[in-house]
Amino acid sequence: DGGWSGAEWTDAATVPVTVLVKTTGALPGTPYWLALHQALAAAFAPSHTDIPLSFTAGSDAYVIYGRPRLVEPLAETAFRGWAICRAAFRALDPRIYSGAVHEVTLGLPSTVGGLEVPFTVPFSIGAVVTAGRASITNAGTAATGLVLRIDGPVQEPRVTLTAPGGAVRTLRYLDDLASGQWLVIDTKAATSYLNGNVSRRGRTVGGWAGFLLEPGTSEIAFDAALYDASALLTVSWRDAY
Repeated sequence: DGGWSGAEWTDAATVPVTVLVKTTGALPGTPYWLALHQALAAAFAPSHTDIPLSFTAGSDAYVIYGRPRLVEPLAETAFRGWAICRAAFRALDPRIYSGAVHEVTLGLPSTVGGLEVPFTVPFSIGAVVTAGRASITNAGTAATGLVLRIDGPVQEPRVTLTAPGGAVRTLRYLDDLASGQWLVIDTKAATSYLNGNVSRRGRTVGGWAGFLLEPGTSEIAFDAALYDASALLTVSWRDAY
């Protein structure tokens, strides 16, 4: 699935970008063309992290993540106020993602109804579990990563993903989150950050391998060691192709 930042075992996808830079109206000539070219070069400034490139196909919006490469102008005609520039966008992750971000928010599971004491026979146990789980759908054709934000207070939270085929993966955080604290887990990048900047990768354990949203409808579940009505899980993802 694309390339790695270290030893590469497969090629990354390259998106070629050809741009006509042209002055208009009363602003012909090389100086004005250079100003436009500098703006284009700034847009394609090299980056050591993946950035989004957005595009549309008809009425649908999509995103691909990668790293821009230096603009290479063919400047023979620049003195006339125009020239063709060649840029590139190297995508270590070759998947195309939907422009829209899907999001679901869950609380911890609780029960409604059930057995009450005293009771008479015969009796039935009518407890119903509410909250804590939801169906989420990847409408694309490739597995996609999930971003899981857990807001405290919550004790040793865990998130379980059941794939369309029945495979189950669980991620657990081995510490507690106090009120006002949050943990963000990116299952594609395999990162876990407390309050946005403190790595907790070593305290987040479980089925990292394969904790991706497969095409189709899966079930996501939120649980913890103890119930707290204020605890929240926010799940966000994009469809992937």
